Amino acid sequence: MALPSQSVSQNARGRYMYRRRRRHRFPMVAVTIVALVICGGVWWALDAYSGTDQETTEPLQAAVEPVAEPTSSASNFDAQRRSRTLETTLQSPPPPSGWTAPAAAPPAPATVTAAPVPTPMPTQAPAANSAPSNFLPSGQAPSEALQRARQLLAQDQPVEARALLSANLAEGGLTPAEKDEARYMLSSINDRLVFSSEIVPGDPFTIAYTVRPGDSLAKIVKSLGVQVDWRLLQRVNGLARPDQIQPGQVLKVVTGPFHGAIARNNHRLDLYLGEGPNEVFVKEFLVGLGEHHCTPSGLFRVRTHSKLINPPWTNPRTREHYAANDPDNPIGEFWLGLEGISEHNRQEAGFGMHGTIDPGSIGRNESMGCVRMRDGEIDVLYEVMTEGVSTLWVDNGVQASVQVPGG
Repeated sequence: MALPSQSVSQNARGRYMYRRRRRHRFPMVAVTIVALVICGGVWWALDAYSGTDQETTEPLQAAVEPVAEPTSSASNFDAQRRSRTLETTLQSPPPPSGWTAPAAAPPAPATVTAAPVPTPMPTQAPAANSAPSNFLPSGQAPSEALQRARQLLAQDQPVEARALLSANLAEGGLTPAEKDEARYMLSSINDRLVFSSEIVPGDPFTIAYTVRPGDSLAKIVKSLGVQVDWRLLQRVNGLARPDQIQPGQVLKVVTGPFHGAIARNNHRLDLYLGEGPNEVFVKEFLVGLGEHHCTPSGLFRVRTHSKLINPPWTNPRTREHYAANDPDNPIGEFWLGLEGISEHNRQEAGFGMHGTIDPGSIGRNESMGCVRMRDGEIDVLYEVMTEGVSTLWVDNGVQASVQVPGG
């Protein structure tokens, strides 16, 4: 049986159609050329008439669609938590309310050149630690300490700037507006010194560690004797999984210890690094406290064997029990138990810091007495506060200033 392409009638029809195209090719080409010439002339005339008067100066803007991050399918709890919080939870706070940026300089007048020279691309990115803000309290000049800190940052000396600002913040000689600016600058500085993978020379609170065969993050923390949780190493080194380390890899290790202090009237928890005269301010967090001012005051220490991840909980008032992994568990995913070490609070039991499923309670007095923190922030406190070492000072709501812990 012959294939269709081999039939006589099909071949004959193909030859017929081919001859017809050849016979009319010249007239069709001629008509097409004439039409193109006429259309081109009309277009040229219209363009010459309206081109100079119809130009638009409105720039085109491309629409950028947000790209969703891939969700983690790992069963490891810490890996799932890290995919939600890594590099998203510790951004610098916005500038204090009431601040205004200096007015921008007026644009330079445009110049026209016959042959513009393209601007060369920079060979190096600007320093990541440039002064975190040029914000100034309206109508007020910055103190000498703030001015000096800005100079140090401009000279790429963040360690010195942090020490200077922390000392002035502790001494209490700054105005409220200057304190706000100092906290903002310190938070930005510590995003680099503490919470990034960069190891800045001269930083007394970080060391470089070269991974050895058989190492794990937990083993590294234990062998070095540093006062942090191994999860902090995972955070600052940008590791998606705790087992994502290889022999010969250099890791940044933050040594600790960390301490906290709560200003009850402001619902603010200040985080500090180090002890004594070398202690530095790290970052501040907004917290929720006890209803009817029932949060106990004084000095507390993180109790041994009290740090828990995703714990069950029983409401002491209603006796309702919430299992681990229950999305309705009011204390969230992290718990840090606290023991009183001041003379008047040693009898306190059941007091601690934890997450919450009610973010609207942060900044309010709505808990049963414990310290509530947002998801993505209680994680950080869990990683930096160590059992038996880290302390938390809670003022009584009357003091004018917060006592710096560890001093």
